[in-house]
Amino acid sequence: MPELALRIVSALVMLTIVLGATFAGGSWFVSFCAMAVFLVATEFSALTRLSLPRGFPAAILAGAAATIAGWFLAGPERAFQVFLLCLALLAMGQFALQKKLWGAACLAYSVLPFLSLSLLRGDSEKGLHAVLFVFACVFAADTFAYFAGRAIGGPKLAPLVSPNKTWSGFAGGLAGSVAVGLLLLVVLGYRPGLMPVEFALGLSLVSQLGDLFESWIKRRFGKKDSGAMIPGHGGLLDRIDGLIFASVAAWIAGILAGGNAFSPGAAGAGLIDAMVTP
Repeated sequence: MPELALRIVSALVMLTIVLGATFAGGSWFVSFCAMAVFLVATEFSALTRLSLPRGFPAAILAGAAATIAGWFLAGPERAFQVFLLCLALLAMGQFALQKKLWGAACLAYSVLPFLSLSLLRGDSEKGLHAVLFVFACVFAADTFAYFAGRAIGGPKLAPLVSPNKTWSGFAGGLAGSVAVGLLLLVVLGYRPGLMPVEFALGLSLVSQLGDLFESWIKRRFGKKDSGAMIPGHGGLLDRIDGLIFASVAAWIAGILAGGNAFSPGAAGAGLIDAMVTP
């Protein structure tokens, strides 16, 4: 119970900060996401430092900084081009030295969610709703999976990657994302049909895959937590591993639904329009 209480308090504090930035939108939200980029890159670099050549953690941060500067100075499309250039340089550099790609993986893992969430949100109402929907599905997947797994137990989902995760928790995460996602849309004034169920299931699945990916990284490098930033949760990656995957998936879904890839808020509007009837 003390551990659970600590997790709940930490989660509420984080939720307040995240929602404040999300509702503010615009440059406030972009700046908030940019700050998260450096925290994620630092933790990921620390996890994989045994597979990074000397100087690469600094190069990763420099690539992240260049991408963010590109956003504020020249716009999202140019920022994405800068990101791809830095990604290619890191990949070619480390592959030439070690035949490994952990530096490029770190940059992609930290920067792509920043670009995705910032482009989903923009400064529009539908952009706000889209990001809230992503948050709701990811938060519900994590929470319902945790409680369903502890209450029901049963066969392990991926014992070689994450020994504590169960199939019952996985199913609970899927169901929780659908329930909370639909409830959010109703509260926002929409009439959800079948499509939101499919989107919620997809985001929940991708979110839980993101959780497993981070667990695999930690197991591969012999770490229990990604850090100690958040009391009761470990590192920042331990809290947002699912969001990292789900935000990129939501941005791509919004583009496929008709939203412009690099117009802030357009992908979010495309995602909402594809799901609901006002």
